[in-house]
Amino acid sequence: MEESNVYNVTAKILRKIDQTKDTSSTRALFANIRNSINKSSSNNLDALAFVFNNMPEEYIGFGKELSDYEQAILTAIQMYALHQQSNEKSVLKIEYNEGEKRQNLGDALSTLRGSDNKSIDRRFNAMILSSNYLQLQNHLRQFIKLLKAKSDAKVDYASVADDLFWFLKNQKDGVKIKWSRSYYKFRKVNDKGEN
Repeated sequence: MEESNVYNVTAKILRKIDQTKDTSSTRALFANIRNSINKSSSNNLDALAFVFNNMPEEYIGFGKELSDYEQAILTAIQMYALHQQSNEKSVLKIEYNEGEKRQNLGDALSTLRGSDNKSIDRRFNAMILSSNYLQLQNHLRQFIKLLKAKSDAKVDYASVADDLFWFLKNQKDGVKIKWSRSYYKFRKVNDKGEN
């Protein structure tokens, strides 16, 4: 599964808002974006206006439904706004050192696994078995709330947007395998007592 330009577009948008996350206008934008979660596109105009204003014209759709680009980028930004809420430090992981492997959602979620992995594993498995985008969004939102409460892991939300785009493009199996490899690989390494 090759990387789409969704990653770069989302990274640019996220860097822009992450750099100003402590300003009152950005905090208000975050509140509007968080309030748009699970609402129809006609009820989240502030969040949509921000996304549309920062998106390349060729990504903007035409009909009454959001395009796959719009949906994936908006969802990733919503999850970032939810995760960033009340955090003084940035929860965003975008910058990588040369040669460093880019993380995906499975890497971040693996930090939630502790001595009792069964309940977290069940939640993760339910998420990756989502049959449609709405189910995936709901599971993702619950995991972001868990990350916020129980982990200091940063998330590459640009990578999340890219994966969500491919999920919407019927490449679900590739996304599920990618996330699963990263999520379960962490456990395998830790069972050996290594980092």
